Amino acid sequence: MTSRPEIGVEIAVIGGGLVGAAVAYGLIKKGLNIVLLDEGDSAIRASRGNFGLVCAAGKGDKLENYAPWALQGVHVWAEFAKNLIAETGIDLELEQNGGFVFCAEPPALKERIEMMERLRRKSGLDFEVMQPAEIARLMPGVSSNVAGAIFCEIDGAANPLKLLRALHAAISATEGALRRDARAERIERTSGGYRIITPAGVVTSEKVVLAAGLGNLGLAKWLGVRLPIKPMRGQILVTERYEPVLKAPSEHVRQTMDGTFLLGGSWEDVGYDTSTTFEVTRDIAARAVRYFPFLEKVRLVRTWSALRILAPDNAPIYDEIAPGAFLVTCHSGVSLAAIHAGKVAGWIADGALPDEAAPFALSRFESSLPEREVAYG
Repeated sequence: MTSRPEIGVEIAVIGGGLVGAAVAYGLIKKGLNIVLLDEGDSAIRASRGNFGLVCAAGKGDKLENYAPWALQGVHVWAEFAKNLIAETGIDLELEQNGGFVFCAEPPALKERIEMMERLRRKSGLDFEVMQPAEIARLMPGVSSNVAGAIFCEIDGAANPLKLLRALHAAISATEGALRRDARAERIERTSGGYRIITPAGVVTSEKVVLAAGLGNLGLAKWLGVRLPIKPMRGQILVTERYEPVLKAPSEHVRQTMDGTFLLGGSWEDVGYDTSTTFEVTRDIAARAVRYFPFLEKVRLVRTWSALRILAPDNAPIYDEIAPGAFLVTCHSGVSLAAIHAGKVAGWIADGALPDEAAPFALSRFESSLPEREVAYG
């Protein structure tokens, strides 16, 4: 039997999606010897179905400490994008022209305003409440039959696929830093850190970062830890190209730089089923047409679905779940990419999580977690 090649690094990051790639990119910027282990295109890529919003609006409803963290993440995005574009030449299609959350009926608008007021007290996030006539300045063609919308000037959107491509390109500039088709099959503790078994070979590291989205469920078990995350399906519809009309994105409808409209907003608790369904497609399209009646005559060209990674409070989890083993998981891989490459990578490089990370610790779910397992290996 041929032995697998073995490499040694300071930090191994498991998961080549948006979260893991952002952390790995940040660690390289700090001068660390790292490897990013990417399962490849067979992995459940949340970035494939990501709507691409770069937003703080509404984040923190179930965990208020998430609100100021999300706002920080949006604030640092422009500088992050500038640097990544300069390094790779890949346009991330970042637009920060503000963002909308539409409310079809007055009770929904009232409830959203109350939530935003609560989050503003926590984070300082500014917002406006707009009526259809005001919305039309940025969103021509909006229906007059919606109750209104929340508008946050700091919000925006980027292209998640180009973001992932750019992160991989930047990481690949460091020889050997990106290993593709390297699914982590097993994690073992060693006296000097960790040993990770992959089809591409064995990696030894002083520290390990679990940033593999839903794959973290299995990876954490090798360290004796159970995680309270689960998949949540979202379906997206894409239209034909159309003349540029929408100057800002919204939660359910946005126009991309190439002119297509993305329609979405479904939250479906269906396990790992990534199929699309007629009923949800119909409802997404109907809601979009209710907000923008002109879309009724725009042709749909394709649909797909992807799986979000959700904790019970919809907020990130950052924790050191074993000595030198860091968990980074969230469902806002685009919005938080800049802060993951900055602050979170800095925490991991330093080898300790500061008080700022405490609200996002795994321990906040202790009452709902199964008993801790004995680690394998």
